[in-house]
Amino acid sequence: MQGDETRRVIEQHVSGLGPALYAGIAYGVQDAFTRAQGLKHAKYPHLRPLITRASLREYLETEGLPDPWSVTGNPALMGQLLITSAPMNLTLRVLKERRRSYPQSIPVAGHNKARRKAWQAPLFDISPSSPNSTELLLLWDYAEQADEGFTLRVVHPVEPGVYGQAVRCDLDFTVKPGGTLFENRQFTGDEEDIDFFQAHIERAENYDIN
Repeated sequence: MQGDETRRVIEQHVSGLGPALYAGIAYGVQDAFTRAQGLKHAKYPHLRPLITRASLREYLETEGLPDPWSVTGNPALMGQLLITSAPMNLTLRVLKERRRSYPQSIPVAGHNKARRKAWQAPLFDISPSSPNSTELLLLWDYAEQADEGFTLRVVHPVEPGVYGQAVRCDLDFTVKPGGTLFENRQFTGDEEDIDFFQAHIERAENYDIN
C-alpha cells in the first residue's frame, strides 16, 4: 500500500471515530473548566489539559467506541491516553497543542526512547495483514475564538523534533464536528518529495501533561 492509499485508509478508518472523539473532547473541556474553577489558569496552566484528558478517557470508557477501536494507555503515567485499533495496527496518542502561543504546533517527543521511536517511524501500511504498527497524534487545543470551543486534528510526525524548531509531519487531518476529516495539506509525489508541514513547538510540550 503506497503513501496516498495509506492516507485514504487512515482517513476512512479514523472518520468513524469522529463523532465519539468530538463529543468526548467537548465533555472533557467543559468538565475541566468546571472542576478547575477557583484555580487561576495562568498559575496552573497544566491543570485543565490534564483534567480534560482524564475526563475524555472516562467519557470514552463509559460511552464506548465503534469497533474495532478501544481505549488503551496507562492513565497512571500522567494521564496517558491512547486509542487503538488492534486489527489495523493503528494507535492515536491524545496530546494537547498550544496554538495560541505556537500556531499549528506539534509536540516534540522529548527524551523518552519509546516516544522518539514512535515519532519518527514511517507511515506504515495500515491493514490487518501489516506486520507493522503506526502511531498518530490526536491533537486538541482551545479554539482561537472562545465560542468555537476547541480544535481537533490527526497528524503523523516524521521526526522526534528539537526544542525551538518545527516538527515535520506527512499527514495532517482536521476532525470536523460531524466526524468528517479534512486534509490540511496536499501530499504529492514520492515519499521523499513530500512538502512537509512545519510547526512551532516549545519545551513544555515534551511532557504528557500537555
